[in-house]
Amino acid sequence: MAVYTEVPDNDLVAFLELYDLGHLVSCKGIAEGVENSNYLLQTTEGNFILTLYEKRVDRNDLPFFLGLMDHLAAKGLSCPTPIKARNGGPCMSSAAGRRSSSVSSKVSGRADPPRSIASNWAAPSPTSTSRAATS
Repeated sequence: MAVYTEVPDNDLVAFLELYDLGHLVSCKGIAEGVENSNYLLQTTEGNFILTLYEKRVDRNDLPFFLGLMDHLAAKGLSCPTPIKARNGGPCMSSAAGRRSSSVSSKVSGRADPPRSIASNWAAPSPTSTSRAATS
């Protein structure tokens, strides 16, 4: 499960006041993932992802990674876009009293089921022919 840090309702409401995201409708933990606590936030303005960066994430690294997400989204890659706070500042506010956190847009899609790395390296079946063999 990828929800390691619970966010009390009153902390969440106070945290969301830093953003122009409307009023909280619901907040649900996201089980997928292995390192950070992630929540699906539904507000009166839409759906967003709240990420609480856990102990292994260095707060000093966040501006680079959040900036990279902004850059990739600006270039047309379908990826989450960090939401800026009302003051236009960095998306590294504190939620749950002690964690660095950010809010990003929610990208449409679904999580694919995990698959074995070995399946990426499966040998071709004897009945298949490769382009090199037929040229």
